[in-house]
Parts: sequence; C-alpha cells; structure tokens
Amino acid sequence: MTYNTISNYPEERRNITHGWCYWDDAFTTEELDKACAYFETQGLDKGKLVGDEGNNVRVSNIKFYNWDPKNENTAWIFQKMNNVITTINNQYYGFDLNGYNSFQYTEYEASEKGKYDWHMDTILGGHKPNNFIDTRKLSVTMCVNEPGDEYEGGEFQINNGIEKECETITTKKGRMIIFPSFMIHRVAPVTKGKRKSIVVWVEGPKFK
Repeated sequence: MTYNTISNYPEERRNITHGWCYWDDAFTTEELDKACAYFETQGLDKGKLVGDEGNNVRVSNIKFYNWDPKNENTAWIFQKMNNVITTINNQYYGFDLNGYNSFQYTEYEASEKGKYDWHMDTILGGHKPNNFIDTRKLSVTMCVNEPGDEYEGGEFQINNGIEKECETITTKKGRMIIFPSFMIHRVAPVTKGKRKSIVVWVEGPKFK
C-alpha cells in the first residue's frame, strides 16, 4: 500500500482499524446551503431498507443522485468528497476501494419521528441483491444543517460491540464522518425540526 502522505503519528497506522474518523470544512456553509437549495427542488422518496418494502427500522425521506459530470448541481459535491475519502482511506484504513457512483440525500423529520435504528451498511450473504456486485467498505455521513439550531435529537451513534456503551459522535454542519461499513450505527430519533444529511457508501472487492 502506498500512502499519499506520511504521518508524524506512525503508530496510528499500526493500530487496529479505527472505528471512525472525521473531516471538517471540506464544504463551506455557503456551499452546503447551495446544495440544500437544489435538493429541495428535486423531491424525495420514502427511505427503505435494501430488498425491503419498508418497516419501522428506518423513517426518513431520501433522494439518490447519480454521478453525472454534466450536472453542475452535483458534480462538485462528488469531487470534494472524493478528495476527503481518498485521504482518509490512505491514512487510516488502506481498504481496496473501487469507488461509488451515487450519494444519498436524507431528511429525518421530527413530525414523522424520523430515525434509523441500529444497522450496518455492509450487506452480507443472502441479503445482498443480485445487482450489488461489490462490497460496501467505507461509509460517509455528513450533516448539511446545524444540530441545535435547525434540529434537535438525531444523534449519530456507533456501537463498538456493546450497545449500552455506544459512542455518540459530535456532529456539526459540514462534518464528514467516515467509518467502516461493517460498524453498527444509528441515527437516534429527531425530536425537533428536520435533520438533513448526505450519505455515501464506497465499494470495493470483498475483504481478504
């Protein structure tokens, strides 16, 4: 594995896989507001689980945006995310990645008790749809509005093996949280307002 940068904390690369990392300020406030203004013109669908018609595990409204270099409203979002994902993967994970061809814009409404209960993004064995060729390896979630000001609740939590000791990760507008897709995580119920986020699943060959 060839790293793009070296680290002054080389022990970080010798440790076991990090449960999560984050990156701030890849997007400006103005850029996020611009993105949200576009998303609001495009409509939303009810969020579902892969291969399921929907249940109470996930209560959200979503819209997928596919990579299209000619779409000036979204291409720049992919490009900015690509830079962060590549750097984080090189420094902390070293996963064999192919990439991703879409991102998901998600809204969790307090009026709908929006949430996403404990789950992992990697899809295993017989649960994997036929059109899923690669394995989800890295997940990215980024709030595009401000916790506390525009919504309450909706905490992002990762379960490191014991649910009662789960870790609540501090979120803020524009913070990209990157974690292995096999980590169990959730979005707690939103209690006020509307939580908005962009989510990416980066794929690659199966782990070995």
